[in-house]
Amino acid sequence: MKFKKKCINGFVNSIIYILFFISLYFYLLSLKGCYQSFGICAHHSKLREYFKLGFFLSLSCILFSVLTFIFIIYRLKIRKYFFIFFIYLLIFYSNQGTDFANHGTYNSIIFILFLPFLTFFIYVIYVTFSYLYNLYIKKFLISILFFIYIFLSIRALTNCRKFYDGIGGIKLINDKKLNSCYIKKPFICGIDLLSGLFDVNYFRKNGCIGYNNDKKEFIKYLKKNMSKYNFFAYPKTNQWNPKFSYYNLANLIEKNIFPVTKNNSKNKEVFLKFINDKGTIKIHLKRNKTLIKEKRKLVSQNPVQFENIYLIYLDAMSRLNFIRSLKKTTKIIEKIIYGKKRIEEKELKYNAFQFFKYHNFNYNTEGNIFPIFYGNKRLLHKGISLVKFLNEKGFITAAAHNSCNRDIFDWHDLNKDIELSNYDHENVAMFCDTNFEDKKNKWSITKGKNSIFRKCLYGRDSFDYNFEYILQFLKEYKDERKYFRIGFGDGHESTTEVIKYIDESLSNFIEKLLYNYFTNKTAIIIMSDHGVHIPGPHDILFYEEKKEEKYLGLLLLILPIDGNYNLKNIIFNQQQMITPYDIHDTLLDMINVDKYAYKNLDKNKGQSLFKKINGKKRNCQKYLGEITVDVCFCQKYTTN
Repeated sequence: MKFKKKCINGFVNSIIYILFFISLYFYLLSLKGCYQSFGICAHHSKLREYFKLGFFLSLSCILFSVLTFIFIIYRLKIRKYFFIFFIYLLIFYSNQGTDFANHGTYNSIIFILFLPFLTFFIYVIYVTFSYLYNLYIKKFLISILFFIYIFLSIRALTNCRKFYDGIGGIKLINDKKLNSCYIKKPFICGIDLLSGLFDVNYFRKNGCIGYNNDKKEFIKYLKKNMSKYNFFAYPKTNQWNPKFSYYNLANLIEKNIFPVTKNNSKNKEVFLKFINDKGTIKIHLKRNKTLIKEKRKLVSQNPVQFENIYLIYLDAMSRLNFIRSLKKTTKIIEKIIYGKKRIEEKELKYNAFQFFKYHNFNYNTEGNIFPIFYGNKRLLHKGISLVKFLNEKGFITAAAHNSCNRDIFDWHDLNKDIELSNYDHENVAMFCDTNFEDKKNKWSITKGKNSIFRKCLYGRDSFDYNFEYILQFLKEYKDERKYFRIGFGDGHESTTEVIKYIDESLSNFIEKLLYNYFTNKTAIIIMSDHGVHIPGPHDILFYEEKKEEKYLGLLLLILPIDGNYNLKNIIFNQQQMITPYDIHDTLLDMINVDKYAYKNLDKNKGQSLFKKINGKKRNCQKYLGEITVDVCFCQKYTTN
């Protein structure tokens, strides 16, 4: 018996060592193949290479789960857990790097998330089988598990029926008589099926209370020792040269944060106060009478189609994820969506339109946002800031977005042919605070723009500061010609879950816009740059579906029902292929700017949404250099 037991123990130990080294081998294989920054590696890898890395990581995770399962079943001595400790040490120690050569943040988090899940799943199956086998109903158990498997498989496959669904029961239409853009369904749609599964914030019941309030962290990177002061002011970014990237922007802001005194508080709008080393933010946007006087002169000389333009920008948000994650906001839009019968009389003063085939150019922000706000391809180093036109037309302008970026994306270079302009009011500086952004690791998944946790700062969700800032702007300039851009980076993370925490505040904000700040010359644009593009769990499970959502972004337009525009053209264009150039031309059309009068704007690729788009001439070939074949989801009808 002792000999037999020794043989069994020897066999089990051999299996443990074999599984451990095989698991480690596959894990190390998943880290090879790219030696640049993680973002570049993840986005530029070929599909086959990306699947290969994910496959190796999955194999490693499964094998290590079986290894952990063996530990549990055989109740091996604690020293055997050295293997587990070693792996986790490897993961956490190398997690500081931001490239595949030094591990990779997102790769490790997937491993950590899936390992306990798989181990627990295997253990539950084992215990259940053992128990039911002893009751002689093994066949019954197999039948139950088989039907559960069939049910989940059918659910995953039939879930794609929602892929064409829009807001208010209106659907995406593929009609070759109207256009040449056919949006094909993915084979499996599982992102919606698993919605909520990767929400790491679910158990944080206190939300942002007590989160990121540390004065020591705030003064950590400051050039001067200001720990004795309790009142600080964030500098106004609209006074700075826009030629800088994230890192020197953060340095510049920290250099200019200083204690508030009676002499220097005059031109500041966002204040930070510490009580017992816990910070709170106070926003006081001030009405500028001199600015109003100057802009009114320009208003009288420059008639425009829309006097108020409100742009809501959701970073990394697809059309489907908007409906999936922002349910309250979707209900607000649904009440006023064009094509659905209205009930309440007060809702008849505006129409909402949804553009089903809004196709992004690129996986990242810069490649899509630059054409929208500068009217040209970024790599050409040409363009004119939309804000420059707005300022010349007499608009009072404001911007706020909860990420440490000067113009939503980073400037890596600046050519003289890119004409820039500053906003009159701008709230960006506070989000370069080191309690919010990790300046040493921009790609951190636990802090800042890319965090899988709620984007908190001084006890509140960071997006709330922007809502407060813009609402103060609207109140101070209610009767003036105005434009604002409010942006949110809450969706800029790998789980697709964090964005849903903005839902209630965003729906309340849109309601306030509609009921308090909407006239028959007001337009609201709700848009994204692209869908979720940061690699995460869905890339392994539903890569093709996530890839498709990545390039089919969000575009909604709310217009006055009695406005001066061609309603038929807007309705028709809802089912046409739309690109960032079209958004740019629409914005210029709203303020009566002729793009043909400016040499640095692209003349051929965009068209205002107020004009009828010829869908039969719209396909990815028109945008070569900006949409590659492998990411073109507006397919021709030849194969359908």
